[in-house]
Amino acid sequence: MLNDSYVEQIAMGNGFLNKLIQISFPYIIIVSVIGICGNFLTIVMLSTKSLSKNFNNCTLIALALTDLVFNFTLVSRCINDLTRSNNEQLCRLLSFLSHLAELLSACFTAQFTAQRFIAVRFPLSVFIEKRIHLIHYLIVTLFIIFGISYCLLLVKTNAYDNCHEELELNWFISDALLSFLIPFTIIIILNILIIFYLKKRFQNNQQYRFTKRQQQSEMIPLDILKVSSSRYEITVNTKFQPNIYDNINISNSRSSNLQNQSHTDLPTMHGRVRSLELLHRSPTVCFKSQSYRVTRMLILVSTCFLLFNAPAHICTIGLKIYTLKQTIFINDVNETVTNLNDNFKQYNETSSTLSNNIDFSHTTKDTSEQNDTINHLKWMKLFYIMTIITQHISYTSYSINFFLYSFCGMKFRRELLKCMLTQRRQLPTTRSVTL
Repeated sequence: MLNDSYVEQIAMGNGFLNKLIQISFPYIIIVSVIGICGNFLTIVMLSTKSLSKNFNNCTLIALALTDLVFNFTLVSRCINDLTRSNNEQLCRLLSFLSHLAELLSACFTAQFTAQRFIAVRFPLSVFIEKRIHLIHYLIVTLFIIFGISYCLLLVKTNAYDNCHEELELNWFISDALLSFLIPFTIIIILNILIIFYLKKRFQNNQQYRFTKRQQQSEMIPLDILKVSSSRYEITVNTKFQPNIYDNINISNSRSSNLQNQSHTDLPTMHGRVRSLELLHRSPTVCFKSQSYRVTRMLILVSTCFLLFNAPAHICTIGLKIYTLKQTIFINDVNETVTNLNDNFKQYNETSSTLSNNIDFSHTTKDTSEQNDTINHLKWMKLFYIMTIITQHISYTSYSINFFLYSFCGMKFRRELLKCMLTQRRQLPTTRSVTL
């Protein structure tokens, strides 16, 4: 019964894995083609003059290039799996490109998150960084040099069996640290700090606006009262004592006229002052609003990168830990079996009595080991299926940035629409020329 159920579970698991593999090929090709087109358009749009003024574009262009390389690697790996060529040099090249793209995309995401944190925490440093923007190019080149050297060593020192790499434990730990743990913790911490400082600044701006409006509403009526009372006193303290009542009546009429005139002139003067304040504040307000929009967009990009890639890394690490535990357990069992055999050879006198006990323990041991192997295989299949699903989800993170830029970036969307309109206007002219 155990063998029958075991075979049925294996067949069901293999059937599900076969369906998953059949679905994965068209899914990977569709996602990769969308990513190639989107990342190519992102590189073209970010390289234009109107969008290249922002110093973040160097890092974003490098990120789009790494995503483009990763998508090309996915397509070529699918073609290799379908043709089953299994060329070792090609497999090593594809492994090198995929590891390099994963490492550099994590590093570049952490880099622009750090840039946004500096811009939010120290707003005046933005103008300084625009003047010394060569620092960002230097950081990008250092990341590329480090990634190429590390991935070359990783590919050369590890073995490949039928185009599947088998990483040693040291290289697996270093890869998990460099491409997952270190950059992801940096991104999470910096995003939390950016949201905290933006929330704090927004609350301070709200309190400042409320107190400023309250002061303006309290100061304007006091000025009107001072002007009207001073003019009234001047008219009353005249030297013409016989015509004092007439002067008082004239002064009252004048003061009422002045008050009415001051009330009528108050909105216009207040509007002029308000317009002058807006003229002086408009460049800073536009810069702050643009900076907030860019910050919001980049926080969304880095958060999507975390959400799509973190489950795949967690599942691969969990699968590796579980397989290591199982190999250690199997080695321990083999050692105990060899020790029992050695002890059994030493005790020849009680062979008849021990044989029956050993047969009984052997049968019970077989059933327990069979149950253990079934449970271990169930967990292995579960980890393996979860790893495949989360890896396919992580592939979308290398294709989604174009849509995030176009939906959340106002300037990027505006320039994209301009480019599309110009291309549409040029189509009739080219058709007329060809005709």
